[in-house]
Amino acid sequence: MSPTFRDATINTVEATATVSGSTGGGRDEKGNVYFFPNVSVSIGYWFDNEGVPSSDWDTHFKAQLWINGEQIGKKQDLSAGGPQTYTFFAHKFPAAGTYKVEVRGKNSKSVDVTIKNPPVQEKKAAQ
Repeated sequence: MSPTFRDATINTVEATATVSGSTGGGRDEKGNVYFFPNVSVSIGYWFDNEGVPSSDWDTHFKAQLWINGEQIGKKQDLSAGGPQTYTFFAHKFPAAGTYKVEVRGKNSKSVDVTIKNPPVQEKKAAQ
């Protein structure tokens, strides 16, 4: 039997640091998350398993990563146990700014990702 490929029903999308404890970003004074340029960011998403058991190796769910209206990547995943599966894309944003990040399948879910330049470290003059 050849595999079947379905567009995934995207439930939620989020942006997090790819490495736990990463120093590649922070939170601003309002608590909003931001990242630094050229640091890997995980664009995580949950998709609906649509009743497909994790033992079904023939059904793959497809999703695409879009940033500011441009397709950046695509992938296919098998379902996990339970009603939905979590997976992610990793992406490095090249410059400061706010990016509209979408994960598309049967539907689309989006999140705004803010990239800020890291603070400049002042060097102390030798005395």
